[in-house]
Amino acid sequence: MNRNTAKIVSSKDSKKLEDVSVAILNAGVGARIKSCEPRSLIKVKNKQIIDWQLDAIEFAFVEPDIITVVGYKPQRVFKKIGDKIRIVENQLHESTNNAESLRLAFNASVTSNFIFLHGDLIFNRELLSEIDYSESFIVVDSKGMMKKSEVGLTEVDAKLSVLSYGLEKKWCQIAFFTGKELNLLRGLFNKFNETSKKMLSFELINQIISDGGSFKCIEPKSMKILEIDTIKDVKNEDINF
Repeated sequence: MNRNTAKIVSSKDSKKLEDVSVAILNAGVGARIKSCEPRSLIKVKNKQIIDWQLDAIEFAFVEPDIITVVGYKPQRVFKKIGDKIRIVENQLHESTNNAESLRLAFNASVTSNFIFLHGDLIFNRELLSEIDYSESFIVVDSKGMMKKSEVGLTEVDAKLSVLSYGLEKKWCQIAFFTGKELNLLRGLFNKFNETSKKMLSFELINQIISDGGSFKCIEPKSMKILEIDTIKDVKNEDINF
């Protein structure tokens, strides 16, 4: 198989991508939730955030290489989920941003396709399973599921133009890289310096676009997604996925 080709395995009911690494960026504390637990271990509807994510990931992909990047109290994560997925520690999580966690996950990946998501998201199985993985993309929300304060986007002909704050349509903090965009991401990480480590993940995507990359904007019809950012989110009674 070509190094830059996404291989899809067909089944009776769905098509699943194989040869994929999934990075979950979990180094942050999530201070607004006022929990003593690492973000990935916070419970929502009696289920830890990481388990919400693993359920959807394992449903969508064939034997995915799952990597989570931790920072705050990593020993708790090792103890509770170390037998489920690979764990990478960002020892500089207090002085860097999620671009550095993304770099660490990417460098630990071993596949031809790469997808990352922020660690404070819960979503239904359909979000990842209804997507065509033939090209690089970001997941977007036009229905108000993501908070107004989150990063938004503009697009032209269903292609991402820019990610920025203050825009109406929102980025769901999930992005997939294959082919050219995967190579461009690798090139950025090869040139990373101390300033780069303070970048945010959406700034990396903007840089890839500036360097000639392209991302399709995808909004799965049946998707449900919630960012767990506050106590109110944890206690949300409308979560039914």
